[in-house]
Amino acid sequence: MRKMKDNNMLTRNMNLWSSLGIVAILLTGSHAFAGEPGDWKGWYAGAFGGYVSGELNSNDPSHKESTGDYNDDGPMAGVSFGYHRQFSNGWIGGIEIMVPLYMQKGTAVDKQYFPDTVTYEASYRYGLLLAAKWGRGYGKALPYAFGALGFTNVVGKTFNVDLSENYAPGFEQSAAATHFLWQLGAGADYQVSEVVFLGARVAAFIGARADHTMPWNEPGPNEFGYKAVLVQLNGGYRF
Repeated sequence: MRKMKDNNMLTRNMNLWSSLGIVAILLTGSHAFAGEPGDWKGWYAGAFGGYVSGELNSNDPSHKESTGDYNDDGPMAGVSFGYHRQFSNGWIGGIEIMVPLYMQKGTAVDKQYFPDTVTYEASYRYGLLLAAKWGRGYGKALPYAFGALGFTNVVGKTFNVDLSENYAPGFEQSAAATHFLWQLGAGADYQVSEVVFLGARVAAFIGARADHTMPWNEPGPNEFGYKAVLVQLNGGYRF
């Protein structure tokens, strides 16, 4: 879904501060800090859902000229698997595998060369991230910092333009590419029971540029990347 630049900036700021507020409320509750650190050690499986708010970056200026902006926001969801190691002084380290299962399509409409008739679409296909976590338990709460590395495969499509750059209703072109991904941020989890926890996190979400040159734009390369803020809620079950 595309929005005007000012509205997207407002949305990103609201998402960031909302997430920080959730974490702050979680951590400032007296019951969360009471007593010795809870038991976090062992394996767990979970799920997550969130919102990614950011914009494309590219070495192809014609895309922005034709569509008007690079803004691209949308929800995402997936599953996770991880392991916590708990040290005697309350510090906790962990690793986590994140598998996004859904990311909303990014779409844009040509406003200059073929006004409102030619459209562009970017669709998530598959991806994987490996994260490292480090935090300290306080009662039932676990605030932590984390970093993640991984990849995602995205297919870009152009509709209604033929190989000779002419308007051609129904004509479709596509170019898939794999992007290197990384995240860096912080979060907090809270033990709802001995085996169930809920949490929130906020992070930078960066996708490196990759070549999505369409046949009508050859020889290229027309490279696209992504810079965004991720706001995420997650939950898990400890085995």
